[in-house]
Amino acid sequence: MAINIQKYSVRLVKEEGGRYELKKTIKTPQNAYQIFVEVLEMDCRAQEIFSILTLDIKSNLTGIFEVSVGGLHSSIVHPRNVFQRAILQNAAAIVMAHNHPSGNPKPSNDDIKITKKLISAGEILGIEIMDHLVIGDSNHFISMKEKELI
Repeated sequence: MAINIQKYSVRLVKEEGGRYELKKTIKTPQNAYQIFVEVLEMDCRAQEIFSILTLDIKSNLTGIFEVSVGGLHSSIVHPRNVFQRAILQNAAAIVMAHNHPSGNPKPSNDDIKITKKLISAGEILGIEIMDHLVIGDSNHFISMKEKELI
């Protein structure tokens, strides 16, 4: 009896980029914030956006991904979607960020809960979560790591 087996391949497709005057190495939450705001304009979006920066072993920026776009109050975030991008980039670590269109960057209980879930998933995969930034408006953001929320 013969069966038909499908063959698949997984590829990362590089989208059109632009030139930005940014720090290549992410050493502080401010470095990461600058990239999320300058490249993805996360401080002035009307919808909640969840994004990641992928980093190599030396914390050099290797990619930026918009993982999900939600509504005014929330964005669906699943570990599979976050880490799929990190694995394809061969990332050693990621920095996550999402915005609050209200302008108030205070993390919600749900923000903290999903962050802890993603940290657990990252530990299993061997991909460190360096931080999760919550971005408000007018140069306001909160680093969950600095606030010891994660």
